[in-house]
Amino acid sequence: MSACPLLLQLVFTEVALGAIVLTINVILLGGNIVFFQSLCLIGYCLFPIVIAAIICVLVKLAWVRTLVLVLCLGWASFATVPFIGKSVPTERRALAVYPVLLMYVSIGWLALVKS
Repeated sequence: MSACPLLLQLVFTEVALGAIVLTINVILLGGNIVFFQSLCLIGYCLFPIVIAAIICVLVKLAWVRTLVLVLCLGWASFATVPFIGKSVPTERRALAVYPVLLMYVSIGWLALVKS
């Protein structure tokens, strides 16, 4: 059996669970967000990591792949903060963003290792 369907299942499940965790986390922090809003946020902000995954498949130099992934993780993180920042009180913004950043790092790690 090919590893591609398994990897797709893993990423799909991680994004769905990430949206659930993001929704619950923001609500518990006193914010206002809906599940589908958090799912769209995660999907929109995953675009840089998808670009990094494509580059990781095409480029075989480990240091270039790592550099591209770090830059794209920064891009995805920078894109996430304004959306979540408006959903929660300012003093709790870091607590709301941290789990999403961990999810981005784990998906980025999959892009780096599986390519």
